[in-house]
Amino acid sequence: MICRTIGLFATAVVLPLALGLAGCSHSSQRISGGGATFVNPIMQKWSGEYKRAKNVEIDYVAKGSGYGIEQMTARTIDFGCTDAPLTAEQVAAARQKGGDVVHIPLTMGAVAVVYNVPEVAGHRLRLTGEVLADIYRRDPSVQKWNAPRIAELNPGVALPDTDIVVVARAEKSGTTNIFSEYLAKSSPAFAQQVGVSTKPNWPKGIVGQEGNDGVAGFVKNNPGTLGYVEAVFATRNELPTLLLRNRAGEWIGPQTEAVTTAAEHAMQLPPTTEPYSLHELTYSLTDAPGEKSYPICGISYAVLFARQPKDKGPVIVEFLKWATTDGQQFARELEYAPLPIELQKKITDRLGQITFE
Repeated sequence: MICRTIGLFATAVVLPLALGLAGCSHSSQRISGGGATFVNPIMQKWSGEYKRAKNVEIDYVAKGSGYGIEQMTARTIDFGCTDAPLTAEQVAAARQKGGDVVHIPLTMGAVAVVYNVPEVAGHRLRLTGEVLADIYRRDPSVQKWNAPRIAELNPGVALPDTDIVVVARAEKSGTTNIFSEYLAKSSPAFAQQVGVSTKPNWPKGIVGQEGNDGVAGFVKNNPGTLGYVEAVFATRNELPTLLLRNRAGEWIGPQTEAVTTAAEHAMQLPPTTEPYSLHELTYSLTDAPGEKSYPICGISYAVLFARQPKDKGPVIVEFLKWATTDGQQFARELEYAPLPIELQKKITDRLGQITFE
C-alpha cells in the first residue's frame, strides 16, 4: 500500500482502521485541487481525515468554480471543483489540452438565501422564486423591504421602509450558477435579462463579494442586506435564511433532508438541457418536484481528465473513490446531503474507467 500525506489542516478525529491506517509505508505523495468554495468546508474535512487514513497530502485552493475549471484545463492542478458542469465551449477547450473530461459528483448542498434585517428579528421571512428573481434584477416593485409584494408573503411582520441591499458573488461561481438557474426557472424576465451563468449579467446596484465567506460576512455586517451562500456558511455566520415556496406550494428551508428529497426526484428525470445533457452523472437539482424538496440545491463536482499520468493518477482516483463513499459520513455534520448509494456505485464504476499512461 502506498501511504501519503494531505495537508490543509488536521483534525482530532481518529478514524477506524478500516480506512486503511495499517500497512502504510513512509513514502508520501501530494495531489492538488482547486475551485468551488461551495465544497470547501467538506474538502477541508476530507483532507484532514484522509491524511490520517492514507497519509496523502491534498492541497485545495477555494477560489470559485471558474478557477477550478480554468486551472484543471491548464493542467496546473490535478482536479478542479465546480458546481456548474462544463459548457460545450469549456469541453472543447479541455479536449485540446488533455482529452475527455470526467465529472464526479462529490457532495450535494443547498444554496441558502440569507438576510440581515434587525427589525424583523424573531420572524423568518418568506419569498417566492419570482419575487426573489425580481429583487435580483432590480425590479422597481421590490426595492424596499416593505414592498407590497414582500409584505403580502409575510403577513403580520412589521417590515422596515429601508432599501434592500442586494449581494452577489463577484467572481465566476458555481454557487451563482445554481442560484441563477433557479431564478431563471422562476422568472422568464430574469432568464432573458440576467441569464444563467457562473457570472451572470447582473444589473447595476448589486454589491459583489468574493467567495461564500465574502458574501456571508458582508451580509452579517451590513443591515438591510440580502445574499446567497452555501448553507454551512449561513450557519457559521448565524444568519437567518429565507423560506422559499417550492413547486408543490410548500414553504421550505435549506435543510439537508430537503436537499436529499430534491435530488431523489431530480435524478429520475433525464437531463435534456445543456450543460447537464453533455455529461454523465450531472444533474440539475433546482426547482425539483416533491412536497419536501428545497428549490435551490446543487451538486459540487470534481472534474478531471479521463486519461491520467500513471504515477499520480491512481492516487487521485483512490482519493475520489474514498470521498464519494466512506467520506460521505462527514456530510451531514457540515450541512451537506450525502450522495445516494445508487449514485455512489455509479461514481465508483466511472472512476474505474479512468486510464493511466
